[in-house]
Amino acid sequence: MPATAYPRPMLVAATSGAPQPAPGRRADVATDRSAPLADNTTRPVGRTAPVPPGALGARRPGATVPAPRGAAQVPGRRAPQNPAPAAGLPPRGRVLYQGTEPRLMHHAVGSHVIPHRLRVPGTGAVRAKLRVLHRGEIALYQIGYGAHAELRFDAQAPVYLVHLLHCGGGQLIVDGREMPLSPVVTGPGQEVIARWAPDTTALVLRIPRRVVDAAIRPYADDPAENAPLRFDPLLDSANDEVRQWLSLAHSFGSMVDSGLLTRSPDAAAHFEQMLVHGLLACQPHTLSGGTLRGGPVGAPVALRRALAFCEEHASEPISVADIAAASHMSVRTLQEKFRTHLGVTPLAHLRHVRLAGAHADLLAVAEGRSDDTVTGIALRWGFSHLGRFGSLYRAAYGRLPSQTTRSGDADVYAFQPRAAG
Repeated sequence: MPATAYPRPMLVAATSGAPQPAPGRRADVATDRSAPLADNTTRPVGRTAPVPPGALGARRPGATVPAPRGAAQVPGRRAPQNPAPAAGLPPRGRVLYQGTEPRLMHHAVGSHVIPHRLRVPGTGAVRAKLRVLHRGEIALYQIGYGAHAELRFDAQAPVYLVHLLHCGGGQLIVDGREMPLSPVVTGPGQEVIARWAPDTTALVLRIPRRVVDAAIRPYADDPAENAPLRFDPLLDSANDEVRQWLSLAHSFGSMVDSGLLTRSPDAAAHFEQMLVHGLLACQPHTLSGGTLRGGPVGAPVALRRALAFCEEHASEPISVADIAAASHMSVRTLQEKFRTHLGVTPLAHLRHVRLAGAHADLLAVAEGRSDDTVTGIALRWGFSHLGRFGSLYRAAYGRLPSQTTRSGDADVYAFQPRAAG
């Protein structure tokens, strides 16, 4: 069915500069009171991801469970007023947006979580909610759209997202690979498409790139290197180290829910560092092929030099030999490192970078910021055969280059990235 078009939202201030509510006062929330939203905590039949014991929604200290209807009351004891949350429900938090406007939900998620492009097929109606559960150096969010929704993350955004847990249906497509909504980690330089079902609610951990860069700086030979670290996306819960880290992350959610971390900023900061360094230690990534072992590593840094060279010179007629020379490796070593750490050849990676550059230029045409042509863009990014360019672009982005430039794609509207992570 055709998608409904919405106007492009206005820019908002970065999350770090957002005003905080005064103690004891309720934060202002953009809410559609005419259509109150359910708590996004219904149990979808047959498609609910398992919840680790004690992960989310653990009972708050002092909470009581009401006696069954008709049960006798114990003399001298006050009947409990509020039931404790059921096991497996998401923790509480401050609502940033709740309502039925896709434009406003897009605005909220784009400014607080990650810049992205949103498409809501069909009627375009949503019953959306965005909560922030914790916000420090890293942040924890609960997100639900209450409708079929497709999000295309800004690949240049300096943000890592750990998709910890979800209830409902949906999938992620990361650099062309299909995978579940969780547990998955995505980051800068990756093409990510998230598809949500109406019953989906997800828990997402947001880590700015600057936090990851600070954590890896002691282990990098060249701290001035600009290429972002990349994680293998899928978190393998069958791996004991990954399973322990996921348990730690879920414990973080429970501690947030209890209010302990709010009362102890030092404890919150230490917990955040445990999560960041633990993720670097257990999940494979491009710096050292999987772990940080306490010392400088040379070959992965050379690979990062190669990735940065590809990013900076993608529009130039460079060869594999040029990439190898820039990264101080032989061609054979370069090919081996790309195959081992990225699972692709240097030329395949270069082609991906060029397609991403062409995609950005085509979007500029669609948004009226450029009057370039498809032919001019293809040639500028090294695609001399237009038919081949069209095939490669369609395989990567699901449409032809000319379709991206048309105003008829206004149903997929852009949110400009912030300057800092």
